Amino acid sequence: MDPTTTKEVEAPAPDAVEHNDPPPAGRSRAEHGRRAAGTLVNLAMVLLVGYLVLVPLVILLYSSFKASTTELPFDVPGFSLDNYSAVFSSSRLGTVTLNTVVYVVGALAVALVLSVCLAYLFEKTDIPGRSFLAPLALAPMAVPVTVMAIAWALVANPANGPLAILVREALGIRVDVYSLPGMILVMGIFGVPSMYLMIAPAFARLNPELEEAAATVGTPVWRRLRLVVFPLIMPAVSAAAMLLVVVALEGFAIPALLGLPKQIFVYSSLIQYSLQPPSGVANYGQASTYGILILALSLVMLLVYRRRVRDTHRFRVVTGKGYRQSRVPLGRWRAPVCAVVSVYLFLAIVLPIAALVWTSLSPYARPFSWSGLGSMTLSAYGHVLSSPGIGNVLVNTAEVVLVTATVTLALSVWIAVASVRKRFRGSTLLFETTFLVFGIPSVVLGSAVLFLYLYVPVPIYGTVWIIVVALVTRFLPRGSRMVHAALIQLDDGLIEAARVTGANPLTVTRTILLPLLRPALWKCWLWVFAHALGELPIALLLTGADNRTLVVLLWDTFTSSVDYPEASALAVIILAISTLAVWLVNRRSTEKQA
Repeated sequence: MDPTTTKEVEAPAPDAVEHNDPPPAGRSRAEHGRRAAGTLVNLAMVLLVGYLVLVPLVILLYSSFKASTTELPFDVPGFSLDNYSAVFSSSRLGTVTLNTVVYVVGALAVALVLSVCLAYLFEKTDIPGRSFLAPLALAPMAVPVTVMAIAWALVANPANGPLAILVREALGIRVDVYSLPGMILVMGIFGVPSMYLMIAPAFARLNPELEEAAATVGTPVWRRLRLVVFPLIMPAVSAAAMLLVVVALEGFAIPALLGLPKQIFVYSSLIQYSLQPPSGVANYGQASTYGILILALSLVMLLVYRRRVRDTHRFRVVTGKGYRQSRVPLGRWRAPVCAVVSVYLFLAIVLPIAALVWTSLSPYARPFSWSGLGSMTLSAYGHVLSSPGIGNVLVNTAEVVLVTATVTLALSVWIAVASVRKRFRGSTLLFETTFLVFGIPSVVLGSAVLFLYLYVPVPIYGTVWIIVVALVTRFLPRGSRMVHAALIQLDDGLIEAARVTGANPLTVTRTILLPLLRPALWKCWLWVFAHALGELPIALLLTGADNRTLVVLLWDTFTSSVDYPEASALAVIILAISTLAVWLVNRRSTEKQA
């Protein structure tokens, strides 16, 4: 090799030497300072989320091993299994367990049959009026569960409920919503929209060639459904069923409003009854132990749900360009099927809400009648809006829902961004940890927060802030997943292009991520707002003289004062606010699609 050539190759170029120069000391210190600040922020957020999610679980478990009845768990020395022994040896356990199983299984059966039928009809058939009937089937999502339970109490009570009177006169059957079957029916109908939203996409994605292949060999329609369609949608059905079981287990408003008048208890209503009994003497040990039992059941259901979701890839039937969507013709059954669906939607959704509005405009609870139109009045609304303390209640409600929605959204954005962008080690684990809160029933979470802040020297007990803390914890898993789902749809190239220009993570988040995520963030904020407005068990357990909210006032008016017109007026006000929030969500979604 020529020495001259070797020398020329080994000689470094001037610009290469300049490129390898160390960065200026000022820029290095600034970058180090930003990284240190980011690390501190991440650490603070991890501690905050861990505190919100894990501390209530630890407190609840700790309380269950304290032999306390009327004493607070922290005031009892030592640990014991007395609470578990008392619960498992109680004669009430068998009855409550049986009621809970019948209630959950019955509600699941009702919701499953209705949601599968509606999803199949709206997604796979040519049923007339689909564009109107399908949104109407989802209308209960805009109705807080407490309002729904009161509406059904008005429409189906055996004394003067319009539906009860109609069924009694037409079929000779006595209807009583204050019963276990009544609770099952209302919970089943309330669970239809959420199950429908999970099952309908599975029907919509089914390849019609599979059904057509079965039809060409003469397979009847019912046999095709049983052998082809239902097996393929089973992952979606089972996942929806597991989530509904969790919702039914933790649901409080329906069992409380429709079961407690006749002392029909399930686990969730028994926990609240133990903490706030009519006698005024709470049994903290029993409440925490029942809370652990229902928490264990809920977590088992969530684990099954995660497993079913993980295995859905085995059931994919939409592949390549050969997929096409077609609808099954109903033929001469189009009109009868449409009539049956319309009657169901009228009885299940329109009639209860109509009864609620009718009662709010009546001087007393009464069935529908033409003669009653002449005596309709707005006095119930006047009494509600002019009652002493209503201003404080409205301010408390506004503070709770606005702060809860804003704080939940902020934490959800940080958790989702940290998880998707792998901001620090363990960010994905932190995101998955929030899923544990799905398994905490509202009444259990409320009792855990109650125990914690009766002991921890943080002066928020009896204020709206203790309700905000509990509600943020409750809605954080759903909020973070809503943001996460939108975030993973963004191309990484957008972020990389900004980083090439030297933008730091905060600038990237502020100028790129947040504007692109604005529709999803708006939807998440309004979703939390609407659900915080109607969240009863947490507000009921943590309420005091100075932090009452609208939903607690509604509970007291309906159960204690037994003033049905004023309770109905309050329910209509809450329903109007919730419906407005849902309408805004749908409007923004429609604008985004356009």
